[in-house]
Amino acid sequence: MVSEGAKMELTKEAINALDHPASGQKLYWFDTPRGFGLRATPTAKTFIFDGRVNGKKRRVTIGRVDLFKPLSKAKDVAVEHAYNFNRGVDPVLERAKKDTARKLQEAQTITLAEALKDYADAPKKKGSGYGSGVKLKKARTIRDIHTVCQRHFSDWMGIAVTEITGDMVRDRHAMFAADAPTQANLAFRYLRAALNHVNVDSDDAAPIIVNNPVDRLRKRGQWADTKVKKTRLEREDIPHWVEAVKTLLTDKELTPLKFGAEHRDGLIFILLTGARLSEVFGNKEDGYPALAWTDVDMKRGTVTFRDTKNRDDHQLPLGPKLLGILEARKEVSGLYVFGNANNEVSGDLRSAFTRIEAMVGLRVTAHDLRRTFAAVANSLDISGYKLKRLLNHISGNTSDVTAGYIGDITTDDLREPMQRIEEFMLREVQELPA
Repeated sequence: MVSEGAKMELTKEAINALDHPASGQKLYWFDTPRGFGLRATPTAKTFIFDGRVNGKKRRVTIGRVDLFKPLSKAKDVAVEHAYNFNRGVDPVLERAKKDTARKLQEAQTITLAEALKDYADAPKKKGSGYGSGVKLKKARTIRDIHTVCQRHFSDWMGIAVTEITGDMVRDRHAMFAADAPTQANLAFRYLRAALNHVNVDSDDAAPIIVNNPVDRLRKRGQWADTKVKKTRLEREDIPHWVEAVKTLLTDKELTPLKFGAEHRDGLIFILLTGARLSEVFGNKEDGYPALAWTDVDMKRGTVTFRDTKNRDDHQLPLGPKLLGILEARKEVSGLYVFGNANNEVSGDLRSAFTRIEAMVGLRVTAHDLRRTFAAVANSLDISGYKLKRLLNHISGNTSDVTAGYIGDITTDDLREPMQRIEEFMLREVQELPA
């Protein structure tokens, strides 16, 4: 019987004489080459090679004993390993290189459609503008990525991401930017982000995409110049618009609107709070619920918008006249503040806006009302810090020392500004709907 660690000849008889341990493993060594051995476990006997390469101890599995006929073939493999070790060839590093090369080859066949899906489904990056930690993209963002990119790159979806060139990007962006520069910029920002995401799991030394082709737009100064929308109600038009909303959407002498009363009150609510349309009427497509009575505290006079665009809850105080509108709504609505008694809510305000424009010539959107709210607040000399809090805009400037001195702005801090805004908006309105 050969004792563990003793040298033995490479023969069938010697190997068969070795017992399987009840547990764990036992190592036996052959006389040549040095480091050639056998590992016995409860269920198998396996040839191994053990040695040092570049100062590091390495053990390589050659294969199960029953796979080598004649046994000398296992010795030949061991001799080859000994030769490679002496030349400084590290099997662990070689295996890692092969795995990297294989993954790179597989990754280079990823299509644009696959890359966009991977990017859309991936969490937002940690610390990307708000909060911290891993957070999934909102449903609307995911939908926009697919919709916008399908519109701009439908014929690229089946090609490999490594085949997209800077020239392709240059020409495609120029084509779309001629008519819709803002959408063109958005599409190519999504494309750039998706291509960068392809490299997330690749080796920094051998990235799948060496140079992002969308960088061509920056190098050429080709990003389209876009202006932030500034459409809003002028100060002198606000009372006329409120009067129109107050009367025209429920006028019995006109064709009745199915959700006339709900839209009437909801539009005045948006004007007086600066809320986003989806925060008030919800968005079924994005799975965002309409404002519910559970988020309105009539006693304290506050409203809380849940999981807003920047992923935080946003609470605002309500002015006295707006509270009066909500008290009246409470009597006729169901679960939702701007829904009917049957819990039906409609966020499609096109018919309401069309009627207002036709009757008084004021064309606005829900977001124009939010801009109007911001402009009025600014004109009333409400501080920039409070204005950001009113609009639920989160600053990415972590070095703002003044903000650090001020500290958190509470809901109660906003009561006086909200009342001033309400009084200005409704300064010429005699009576609100009730």
